[in-house]
Amino acid sequence: MKSKGFFDVEVTAGIEGAEQTLEARFVVTPHERYRLDPPELQLEPPDSRFHPPAWESLDLHAGLPAESARILLAGDALIQAAHDQGFPQARMIKRRVTRDPQTHRIQTRFHLDTGPRVHLGDVVIDEPGEVDIFFLKRRVPWNRGVPYHPKRIEETRLAFTGTGLFGVVRVRLAEQPDDRGLWPVLVELKERKPRTWRAGAGFSTDRGMEVNGGWEHRNLLGAGERLKSDLKLGVRTVTINNTLDIPDYVQRGQNLKFSGKLDRSVEEAFESVALELGAGLVRQVFAPGGEGSLSLHYRLSEVLDLSKEDKTSYSLLSMPLALTLDRSNDPLDATRGWRLFGEIAPNLAVTGKSVHFLRSSNKISRYASWSETPDLVLAGRAELDVTLGAEQNDIPADNRLYAGGGSSVRGYGQQMAGPLDDSGRPVGGRSLLAVGAEARYRFTETMGGVAFVDAGRAYTTVLPDWNETMLVGAGLGFRYLSAIGPLRLDVGVPLERRGAMDAPWQLYMSIGQAF
Repeated sequence: MKSKGFFDVEVTAGIEGAEQTLEARFVVTPHERYRLDPPELQLEPPDSRFHPPAWESLDLHAGLPAESARILLAGDALIQAAHDQGFPQARMIKRRVTRDPQTHRIQTRFHLDTGPRVHLGDVVIDEPGEVDIFFLKRRVPWNRGVPYHPKRIEETRLAFTGTGLFGVVRVRLAEQPDDRGLWPVLVELKERKPRTWRAGAGFSTDRGMEVNGGWEHRNLLGAGERLKSDLKLGVRTVTINNTLDIPDYVQRGQNLKFSGKLDRSVEEAFESVALELGAGLVRQVFAPGGEGSLSLHYRLSEVLDLSKEDKTSYSLLSMPLALTLDRSNDPLDATRGWRLFGEIAPNLAVTGKSVHFLRSSNKISRYASWSETPDLVLAGRAELDVTLGAEQNDIPADNRLYAGGGSSVRGYGQQMAGPLDDSGRPVGGRSLLAVGAEARYRFTETMGGVAFVDAGRAYTTVLPDWNETMLVGAGLGFRYLSAIGPLRLDVGVPLERRGAMDAPWQLYMSIGQAF
């Protein structure tokens, strides 16, 4: 009762009842509740440059109930406000509360020692290992001489953690200023092993078995250069992909990326052999979780269009401009937040029968749950892709749009959710629309289930043709929540089955959620 402002409370207790049944009875008389008088603040030193927040913003203005929690939280908020204004050593010397039984008022006095106002000096890095010290200092997201703020210390920690080069990153303020009056920031690092090997596998009834492996070096030349080599082997595909990322190119937060890819694919619509080379700039935007990129890609391919039994060689030059926003809480198993991807890519025909065309790709997904440790997660996604400037037959078969498969409309085979020729082969399209929804339920810490519905198709028209029937698939899935991410097993059935062209069901197994 006193913690709620009832300082004159009276409580009497007694025991009533017969020998076999006793009852403890308490009678509480609260009397009048105490209220706050205007609080007072005394600063040490008196000439401190600290600007205290208004008492109203601390929920401590005159007339409010004199609750102890309100007073304690206001004191903590004063210390935090001092930290945010550049006083990291601020502390509460005394918090004095006086009550007046005659007026039923509470007088609160805070005595705050702000300490010195701090401006940040040099960053002193301990144990950088094999990582170039100048590369690390360029990642510091502030300039020497700026006022202290707790967020700047956290931003420094994230800047070093984000390199992926260190297993331990500790950042703290020095205990004393340097001879210029600036306070050094001390960074303690423990380097990770720079090389990683990866391996994985997946299976689906429409694509068969696939295995993949990879190797990565995260500090190739000492300044965080990341070289990745990946190999995928499957019944329908053989892919070798290499990328080199050079971080903080020209300016902090901007990466220069080179890529080279050799691909052999046997799909339902085409067979192709392709070589693709690329280079581009990737920059953090709308942080956190935002990334913009501008790149240049050259693709040389030999494509057999299985619908027309026509083999042709093409070369295309494209310049994709892309934006990615990720506001989800987990890249492999999101339970809250959303993701957005948009790309515009002009494609210029260099050789072959292809013509110039413009491709726009857009994807969005949303995740919702109702607790910190959710058992039920609802997830949804939508995709809209369009192609402008070219007729259907002028677009190379390996550059047309296809729907169907484990990452699109489950229940339908790879590339099969769209227009088909007379023999039942997919011909691809110039536009694509796909939506999907999942209800994910966790039974235990490591096991869960999924119910899903997907709908979509590819269209030969520039924009989706609403007169065409959407193809719908539905099914159930199982998830094993491992340390490397959820292991996925989904079984989908086509609800708009087109005779023998669509199998009665499809099975998909992989690592990670469907979206």
